[in-house]
Amino acid sequence: MTAARPERTYALVVGTERYAAGAAWDLPGPAADARRFTAWLRGRGVPAAHISLLLAPLPGAGGPEVDVPAGPAGREAVQDVLTRRLPALEGDLLWVFWGGHGVTDPQGHRRLFYADAGPDDRRNLDLNAWLTAFTTDLVPGFQRQIWLVDSCQTFVEDLGFARTLPAEVPPGGDRLPGREQFVLLASGPGQRAANDPVRQTGAFSLAVLEALAAADGGVWPPDMSGIADTVVGGFTRGGQRPTSLYSRSWAGDERRLDFPAAARRLEEPVPDKGLTELVVLLAGWPTMTDRDHRQLVLGMLPADLAGAIPRLGAARPDIISIVRTCRRHPGGLAALVEAVALLEPGALEQQELEKWAARWLGTDPGGATA
Repeated sequence: MTAARPERTYALVVGTERYAAGAAWDLPGPAADARRFTAWLRGRGVPAAHISLLLAPLPGAGGPEVDVPAGPAGREAVQDVLTRRLPALEGDLLWVFWGGHGVTDPQGHRRLFYADAGPDDRRNLDLNAWLTAFTTDLVPGFQRQIWLVDSCQTFVEDLGFARTLPAEVPPGGDRLPGREQFVLLASGPGQRAANDPVRQTGAFSLAVLEALAAADGGVWPPDMSGIADTVVGGFTRGGQRPTSLYSRSWAGDERRLDFPAAARRLEEPVPDKGLTELVVLLAGWPTMTDRDHRQLVLGMLPADLAGAIPRLGAARPDIISIVRTCRRHPGGLAALVEAVALLEPGALEQQELEKWAARWLGTDPGGATA
């Protein structure tokens, strides 16, 4: 495979931290990761004018300063790049980097939410459909493409979104021979992707960016199979990890690595006193009194755990049921704290949750999920 040239490389980079759906969807990290990826592209010689950077940052979003102007990350802006800008271009290589919330629909398609997704209009991009569309004459100018996606792929049914998830099919086209796509995703269908709101980065994005930086100085693009092996190896060796990684190579070979439950952190049984403290804390958290928000949290838990939790009508009994079931599941309380950590980062309740986790789990719940 011949090397591409950075000066003939283009990129779509999306990082969404804030959504029209409200504060419960806030996700510190993707905008900062998008800036880091943009800085890496610029450092490798990709022209600033070749990069479409679309962001929906939270106040105080981190990441390096870049010389690429950022546009919004709503549907109209993303669609403008996908359906107008990129189809009119021709280059050696196209990178697509996306960080933000995502789900898996009942047909198994991965959906990525736009920044203007709201409670009554959860507008989203069908990743599977667009991957297919980019192998057609809809986008004739990029034979080689690399897609990196850092998002959860929780089953949409677990979040209660199944009936309110709009579908949008990309424009059709005829398949072109020789299209080469390398796809690396932070999670498999139904699984979660870890995010660290304190460091403002996704665990997957951090691992990918570190692997790319280590590969600097070689051919362009870097050896993506080697990058995937490095990312997988880093998660396997320890530290924060997603539930699974998914990749598709240039040749179309697919692989999925599921991290076994035994490899996740197994906390010692929390005594009744600690359990009572957690129930009191969660029951006093205004966000957790809302059933939809509790459902959102459960959708971030491992599928086998979420499916084992008996649901009760009133908020406090429902929270008790959730906490007690999580205690019986290896790693369940750590997973629950990690999921709840996504709600209202920086709130007083969040600080109390961190103290509880440090006292009873000996850990920092800084890993929210995407």
